[in-house]
Amino acid sequence: MTVADATTLHELIRYVDTPEADWEPLEEGAWVRTLHRDAETRQRVLMVRWEPGYTLSFRDEHRHDELVYILEGTFVDQHRASGPGTFIHNEPGSWHQPHTPDGCTFLAFITPRPTRSSDTP
Repeated sequence: MTVADATTLHELIRYVDTPEADWEPLEEGAWVRTLHRDAETRQRVLMVRWEPGYTLSFRDEHRHDELVYILEGTFVDQHRASGPGTFIHNEPGSWHQPHTPDGCTFLAFITPRPTRSSDTP
């Protein structure tokens, strides 16, 4: 079932029954569920799952704030290993190439910062 099929709308509130939604392949050993995407603000909320031994195939350079919350397993980057309950804030300009020894599931919130108008103090 797609995330769209697992989504229920009630006026201005959206519910996503994530256990009902299929995982979409991101690359070998990695899957994603897009829980929210706003075309106007470019904000996204993703649920990501990595198999044991997975390494991101590229250097992840952050152009926007990326907020990560580890649900299961171990998320490892060049700075430290993080387990369930860890919150990570990757600010714009930061980068990493994470991996997992035992598998990992996490939520990722990508939140572009608003651009400032030249006439705003």
